[in-house]
Amino acid sequence: MLEATTTSSTPIVLHEIAPSTFKAMLWFMYTDAWPEDSDGDESSSVEMFQDLLAAADLYALDRLKLMCARKLWDNVTVHTVVSILVCAETYGCPELKNKCLDFCTVGKIFKEVTSTDGYAWLELRFPSIAAEIGEKFR
Repeated sequence: MLEATTTSSTPIVLHEIAPSTFKAMLWFMYTDAWPEDSDGDESSSVEMFQDLLAAADLYALDRLKLMCARKLWDNVTVHTVVSILVCAETYGCPELKNKCLDFCTVGKIFKEVTSTDGYAWLELRFPSIAAEIGEKFR
């Protein structure tokens, strides 16, 4: 790499990944262990898992990608399922996507999911996924 041969002290900037996500990814790469979560906040955990899944997909870290998909599934709720479903579709996690679709189409959960702001956003941005949910519910 060019960076290895230059004597400049200019830092390498990665625009597509947040520093905390990169740190977690490096932790996994060097230890083959799941990075420890510093705070127990569920919403930040879901966001962190989604960011880490994106990085794992970008850098072809299949084991980390699978671990992120499992962590995301563990955090599926009526309020997180839409963003997790979009993430699964975007980064090629068909098993996670199918589990989220199944979750969305369970009787009263379907009504709760479709009444969220996230679902309205899903219908606008990803109408094909919203159509899949509707087809599965029938």
